[in-house]
Amino acid sequence: MQRAVSRIPLELIVWTTGLIYLALIDPHGAVPQFCVYKLAGFSGCPGCGLGSAVSHLLHGELQASWESHPLGGLALAALVLRILQLLRQQFATFKPEKKPV
Repeated sequence: MQRAVSRIPLELIVWTTGLIYLALIDPHGAVPQFCVYKLAGFSGCPGCGLGSAVSHLLHGELQASWESHPLGGLALAALVLRILQLLRQQFATFKPEKKPV
């Protein structure tokens, strides 16, 4: 089992975990900010609100998603497509371990 888990690409784990996190959080609550621009004291970051927009979409709130960031749907589609691509690659190279007789 340990060998099978170690073959899973880190990118697949990160994107999947991120989407699960965004699906589980309350997008109307206080969401931690990971924006380097905001942490540095700048305003006007073009990416701010993308996480909230994706979270709103995952909760079925289309208007709130659009208000958070108009490109939230595109970001969600890109992440889902990338996850599917990584899963396809993973299953294409998967070889079950042979058990000794």
